[in-house]
Amino acid sequence: MRYADYAELAARARSLGLTARCAVAGAASAHTLEAVYQAADQGFVAPVLIGPRARVLAMLAELGLPPERAELVDCPDGQNPAQIAVELVREGAADFILKGAIETRDLLRPILDKATGLNDEGFVTHLGLMQITGYHRLLAMSDAAVVPYPTLADKAKIVRVCTAALRRLGIDRPVVAALASVEVVNPKLVETVEARALQEQAERGELGDTVVIGPISYDLATSTEAAVIKGYDNPYAGDVDMLLVPQMVTGNVMSKIWNAEPANILGGCLVGARVPVALTSRSAGTPEKLHSLLLCSLLGASAPDPSPVAVVTQEH
Repeated sequence: MRYADYAELAARARSLGLTARCAVAGAASAHTLEAVYQAADQGFVAPVLIGPRARVLAMLAELGLPPERAELVDCPDGQNPAQIAVELVREGAADFILKGAIETRDLLRPILDKATGLNDEGFVTHLGLMQITGYHRLLAMSDAAVVPYPTLADKAKIVRVCTAALRRLGIDRPVVAALASVEVVNPKLVETVEARALQEQAERGELGDTVVIGPISYDLATSTEAAVIKGYDNPYAGDVDMLLVPQMVTGNVMSKIWNAEPANILGGCLVGARVPVALTSRSAGTPEKLHSLLLCSLLGASAPDPSPVAVVTQEH
């Protein structure tokens, strides 16, 4: 199954009858509240708002949003709302976490705590899912927010974790393009060597039920016309499900460029932890948060992926 756009993904959520419980860490944020209430109106989210009770209630009143539609959990100033969100997940009272008015480091600290957090597999990465003008279906990308300079071993873990998430969305045998500036292996360009190594790992079945092609440039990964012009003969050229970027800055810059085009729709979340975590910028608008909520609802409520994922360790 592939999705042409976010509307089709929303239709899948409706068909599954999802109502995932969303723990909003730092709920005193207008964009965050608008997004989570829109998601509730669409039927796939039940909001659990964590923040200073009086301030959250005042903001709901200002926005004209009914407080009775959500569960409110008081978190006085000075306490970390993410810690409460983690506790709710561990108690089985929340299905995923949304970052609200909180610093990323404060959000991640309790999630990644080795004793009491949610990082059961020892490796967390970021998965973006984008509706890009000109591309024929939703396009995933990693990692634009968590692992700055992934090693070959890190990239293999990223592929395993992210493609497991895509399979939970119903995307069978995801095709991953390991991006580089050229489509041939050049020993002087480490990303090309690692891309080919990942392709070979996938061919040996080491990365789960996944296809990896690489090295491959962005134009060949996303355009069959470009592949024909350049004589690049690969059945997956112009028809991939996910872009694996060589470094975090590449993905971060690409996503910000795409986000500047109003017609594009971006969503994303952390995957690899016990539950998905919607990790959007505090400056992100309501649409980005809304589509990240949709993505997390599907990932949080779907059955676990059957493919084995090795337990690994990443220091934070």
